[in-house]
Amino acid sequence: MNKKKRNITIFIIILVLIIAGVVGVSIYLNNLKYQYELSTIQDSEIQYYKLEQDGKYGVIDKDGNVVLQPTYASIDIPNPTRDVFIKSDDGQNYTAVDGNGSQLFTDYESVEAISINSITSNIPYEKTVLKYKQGGLYGLLDFDGNKITENIYNSITNIDYKEGNLRVEQNGSYGVINIKGTTILEPEYDAIMADGYYDEETKYENAGFVLRIVTDDGYRFGYADRTGKIVLDTLYNEINRLTEIEGEDVYLVTSSNGRYGLYKNNKEILANEYTSISFDPNNNLLVVQKDQTQGVVDLEGNNIVPIDYDSIIIGGKYIDAQKGEETVVFDSEGNNLDTDIVSYNQVSDLAIVIDKNNNYNIVDSSGNKKLRENYTYIEYFNNNYFIVTKDGKTGVINGNGNIIINLEYDAIQAIDGTNALQAIVTNENRTDIIDSNMNIHEGIVNANVLKKDNYIKVYSETEMKYYDFNGNEITYKSLFPNNSVYASQSNGKWGLVDNNGTVVVPYEYDMVTEQNGNVAGVKKDGVWQVVNTSGQIVSDNQYNLSWLDVTFLGGYYKVNNSTNGTVFSGTVRN
Repeated sequence: MNKKKRNITIFIIILVLIIAGVVGVSIYLNNLKYQYELSTIQDSEIQYYKLEQDGKYGVIDKDGNVVLQPTYASIDIPNPTRDVFIKSDDGQNYTAVDGNGSQLFTDYESVEAISINSITSNIPYEKTVLKYKQGGLYGLLDFDGNKITENIYNSITNIDYKEGNLRVEQNGSYGVINIKGTTILEPEYDAIMADGYYDEETKYENAGFVLRIVTDDGYRFGYADRTGKIVLDTLYNEINRLTEIEGEDVYLVTSSNGRYGLYKNNKEILANEYTSISFDPNNNLLVVQKDQTQGVVDLEGNNIVPIDYDSIIIGGKYIDAQKGEETVVFDSEGNNLDTDIVSYNQVSDLAIVIDKNNNYNIVDSSGNKKLRENYTYIEYFNNNYFIVTKDGKTGVINGNGNIIINLEYDAIQAIDGTNALQAIVTNENRTDIIDSNMNIHEGIVNANVLKKDNYIKVYSETEMKYYDFNGNEITYKSLFPNNSVYASQSNGKWGLVDNNGTVVVPYEYDMVTEQNGNVAGVKKDGVWQVVNTSGQIVSDNQYNLSWLDVTFLGGYYKVNNSTNGTVFSGTVRN
C-alpha cells in the first residue's frame, strides 16, 4: 500500500470514529432527557407540617412552633424540607411564600403545588417542581424559581402512579412531559393513564402509558412505553398491561369488537379471537376462552391445555380442567396427571397440596405426604413453619407436621414485611405476637397492630408494646435512645421517665404518648393534654380525641384521617 492510500485509509478510520463518537454522544444526551431523580423524604427529615384551626390553615415546624398562622383557606407543603409554601386566601388563587410570609416568585400570576396520589409517596406532591401561571397558561419551575418550561399549557396535572411525569393539556388534547420538561408524548390524546406497572427496584419508573382518542365509533386505545415510543396504535376498544410480569418486555391484553388478544410489546402473540383472557401470575399462563370452552396457553402462545373444557381452575402448579362430570388434572407444562391432588403450591423444598375433598396437606419433592391428618387450611409462613387451621382453630406446625403453636387461636396471620405473626383470641379480644422462633409474647386486649419504619407497635386505650421485625419485644428507648423521656407504666397507671428511669411525669395518667419533638401527650379521664420533656403542661389546651394512636407536636395533635399530607390541629398559642 502506497503512502497516499494509507493516508486515505487512516482518514476514513478517523472519520468513522468521529462519526461513531458523535452518534454515541447524541444518544447519551438524548437519553439524559428521559432520566430524572425523584426526591424521597424520610419522616425524620420533615421540617414543616400543615396546621389547621377552625377550617383555616398555616404551618408549624418540627418542634411545633408556628411558622405561618392558620389564616389561609388552604396551605400546601410540596417539599417539607424547604420553606416554600403554597397558600391561598380564597381557595382559587395561589401564591408561594416563605417562612416569613414573604411572597416568592413574584413574576408570575400564581404558583401552585402539583398533587400526586398519596399511595405513590408519603409526601403527596411533586417534590422538585411547581407549576406557574402566566397569561392564563401554565409552565414548570423549580423550587429556586428557575423556569423549566415556558407557559404553553392549558393545564398541568399529575398522572396517578407515575410520579415525575405530568399530564399537560393544549387545546383540549393531552400529552405527557417529565419534571425536566422533556416531552414524552405530544398533546394528541383525549386521555392518558399510566399502566400501573410496579417493581420493588424501580417503583413506577418503568410504567408505560395507555392512550385514548375519540372516534366516530367511540373510544379507541393505544399504548406507549415510558419514553413515549408508540407500541400499539390507538385501534383497540380496551388495553390492559399484565403488570405482574416483571422485566423489559410488556405484555398487553387487547380488546377489539368484543374479542381479546395478546401482544408482547408490538408483536401479536394471540389474535383478537377470544371471549376472555385471564392471567395466572404463579405460572405465567393464560386461561383463554373461545365462546363456551376454555383452555390454557403460555406467554408465547403455545397451547398447554386444549381449548376443549367447560372450566379451568389453576391451583398452584396444577390445572384442573372440567368437562361435564369429568375433571382432568394437568401440570403447568400440560402433562396429564393421575392424581387426587387438585392444587399444588411449591414453598421452599415442600409443597402445600389440596385434594379433591378440599383437604390440605404438605408433600415433599417426591410427592410423599408429610402430615398424618388433613387440615382445612394451610399457609406457608417462613423457616419451614406453616399456619394451619382445623375445626375452626388455628396454630403453627413445621414441615414434618409437628405442632409448634397449639391450635388454640381463632386467627393467625403474618405481619406484612416482617418475620412476626399476630395471633387473635376472639372471646378475649386479645392479640398475641409470635416471634420468628415461634415464641409467644402475650399481647394486649382490644389491640391495634401498626407496622412502622423499623418496628411494630401494638397498642390499645390503656397499653402499648413494641417489637422488632422478628417479633422480639423491645423498648421504645432502644429505638430512640436520644429522646429525653419515655412512657412508663406502674400499677396500671402511666407516666414518663428520663433516660435514668427517674420519674418526670408521675404515674397518674390513663395513657401517655411517647415523645415527639419536644413534647408528649398525657391522658386522664378521657382528656388529653400536652407536656414538655420537663413534665410541665405546655398549654391549657385539652383534647377529647376518639382515636388511639395519638401524636402531639407542640400543643397540637396529628389528624389521622387527613388525605393531603400530615396535618396537625388544635388551639393556636399566642
